[in-house]
Amino acid sequence: MTLVLLASCTTIEIEERSIFDAHPTITPETFNYDGLTLHQQTLETEDGEQLDSWYIERKDAVATVVYLGGNGFLMVKSRPWLEMYAELPVNILMIDYRGYGQSSGEPSVEGVKYDAKAAYSFAADHTEQNGTKLLIHGHSMGSLLAAYLAETREAAGYILESPITNADDLTSNIVPRLLRPFIGFEFPEVVKEEDNLKRVAGIEIPLLLIGGEDDEVTPISMAEKLYEKSASPDKELVKVNGGGHNDLPNKQDYREAVDAFLGRITATSN
Repeated sequence: MTLVLLASCTTIEIEERSIFDAHPTITPETFNYDGLTLHQQTLETEDGEQLDSWYIERKDAVATVVYLGGNGFLMVKSRPWLEMYAELPVNILMIDYRGYGQSSGEPSVEGVKYDAKAAYSFAADHTEQNGTKLLIHGHSMGSLLAAYLAETREAAGYILESPITNADDLTSNIVPRLLRPFIGFEFPEVVKEEDNLKRVAGIEIPLLLIGGEDDEVTPISMAEKLYEKSASPDKELVKVNGGGHNDLPNKQDYREAVDAFLGRITATSN
């Protein structure tokens, strides 16, 4: 009845562009960024899965970025991040998680950790060969993997974009406040253990946190909590005005923040 009454006195206007959920794609065959070469690689994980990956290389690179996308990420949908990074002197490694795209296997919490470690190992070998610094960049779900790598591996710095804090905060965001006494979520224990608030409290390498002020999936409050908990003496929180969950690479504030962070990292000695 309440919904009927609300509907009778409220008109919700839907813009035409909101009807569509377009994702311009890019493939190895259509990749044509000047100065960049895409190498399609198959990475093998410790538990035997085969991951489809792209290693994007440039001759003047000063850093190599391991990019770990969110839950719905596929390399063919990576154009916004590629366009942003194409303007910077970096090599980039991207993967499709197990069970995604052409990668083998079925996704699981422990499984995608193996995927992240395989990506890191490949990138670390190449940074050793070409003398670049290694950065880890995780978006949304990938922020959990990025912090995991930053905690357990060596890196010059890490970026958490539209980051997740932990399962409790995700639940709070999914369920409206008025309904929380009536609706509950019980996450598997293996998911509850993935807590970025605990992780960042023990990581001291430079950290860049970026969130959109209009992000309804992982609200900016999550990035704020992570900033407060972070043990890094070199940390920055950038709040992108008008930014949502998946559109930050299109924003000038975002691009400038990543560029400045890269500059600080590469200016320091190894």
